[in-house]
Amino acid sequence: MPMIIKICGLRRVEDAEMINKFNEIKYAGFVFAKSKRQITAERACEIKKHLRPDIKTVGVFADQSVKEVIDICKRTNIDICQLHSDEDNEFCSEIKIPVWKAIRVKDENSIKEAEGYKNIQGFLLDAYSSKERGGTGKIFNWECAKDFSKRYFTILAGGINSGNIKRAYEAVKPDVIDLSSAVETEGYKDITKIKELIDTIRKD
Repeated sequence: MPMIIKICGLRRVEDAEMINKFNEIKYAGFVFAKSKRQITAERACEIKKHLRPDIKTVGVFADQSVKEVIDICKRTNIDICQLHSDEDNEFCSEIKIPVWKAIRVKDENSIKEAEGYKNIQGFLLDAYSSKERGGTGKIFNWECAKDFSKRYFTILAGGINSGNIKRAYEAVKPDVIDLSSAVETEGYKDITKIKELIDTIRKD
């Protein structure tokens, strides 16, 4: 089964035009949480116009009210809502589009958080950090999650790059691999790095 890629943190129209070139990229992420990659709803709408029609858009939120999340989802007409803070089932149930819930993985017990959620369409696994909600660019012990994708739709994030992407995929067998800093130069998406990574996964 071919690897499916999500490129997160689009900030420019050029970023959309870059990822359009690669069929493996099926998801694009817009960061609405406080972050160096944060953009406005208006900016996301502009970038979204330039994406291939088959690329699904994902809004990334953290430490925001349900009202703000719903408002941005409606204004941008994104496909998926990705939540990175302490949202509970009640919060998630108010979101009327598919929800991906982030789990920050410290050890095997972290993975068990998924059991407490209902009606979540996917879980994004990222490295634990006491200071940041995500996007740290660090990997976690993939062995912790080796059977996770047998039970849940799984998005694997955290420090994945062209040097370790195949090992990450073999270890976790995720439905989607999420990339951001690995395909950036000085905080902006870099077509050379995206191409290098895609070329890597195309090799046998």
